[in-house]
Amino acid sequence: MGILYIIGNGFDLHFGLKTKTEHFLECLKNQPLYNEVSNALDVLSYYGINWNEYEQALSYIDLDELEFQNEIQPDYLSDRESDRDNGICNMQMYVDSISEALYTALEQMTANADAEVRKLSAKIGKTTLFQSGDAILTFNYTSTVEHLFTVPKNVPIFHIHGFYSANSKLIFGYKSNANGYTANWSEADDYYIARQRETVYEFYEKWRKHLKIEELRSFLQNCKSVDRVVVLGHSMGAVDAKYMELIEECLHPMSWEISYHETEDKRKKRMQEYSFDDKIEFVTIEKLISRPSV
Repeated sequence: MGILYIIGNGFDLHFGLKTKTEHFLECLKNQPLYNEVSNALDVLSYYGINWNEYEQALSYIDLDELEFQNEIQPDYLSDRESDRDNGICNMQMYVDSISEALYTALEQMTANADAEVRKLSAKIGKTTLFQSGDAILTFNYTSTVEHLFTVPKNVPIFHIHGFYSANSKLIFGYKSNANGYTANWSEADDYYIARQRETVYEFYEKWRKHLKIEELRSFLQNCKSVDRVVVLGHSMGAVDAKYMELIEECLHPMSWEISYHETEDKRKKRMQEYSFDDKIEFVTIEKLISRPSV
């Protein structure tokens, strides 16, 4: 029988890759924004983003302040339509530049990590962990699995959040809307101002993370030989809880072996209260990676 390996960012960190929040922020610091002197990190911090929650932090951005700082009143005395809708174009360019900065920073961090893992692979070669009948579900954008491990051809790999080396779209964003900002407006409102507000709201909604439930369900159909789940470096946090419950529902594994970094990390994972809690065993990531499949 086989093992489904679930791989999270702790797996990359175990190999020394620079994929922590702080590394993303360093890349974000290098990104300019339209019509701003300050870099993207400083501007987003000004708008109230506390990166302690990483992706979910985006949901707390102060959209009212963003709108207030960048809103342009239409010039109704002008005969040119461009003098009235200029504010809409300006707002669109501004929020587009924020989106581009976020995505470019994410790609740069991943590209740096991928370059490092290639160097590591050239230095230490590949090791054996995965065997026929196994499957790999990775939440990482990097090619750590592919470069540091020998993966049999019949072992399926699903990069559920995108795969940088394959030039696929990297999925990044918040899970739940934590902002009271809305785009609702009535006929009594100024159209040109209302459209600027809609533009801000559309930018915010663009960064909502939509779960790939059906894609995962389809992948799991190829994992019928799996009877164990081994989690390597994944936080098992609430943002991915639906994925974990779907795995339990579809595969009914006999056990979940979950890596932990320290005792506090183990306690946090316990707090998630998964339906399969009684199947969970906590093991260090070093032991799980070195353990032969049985």
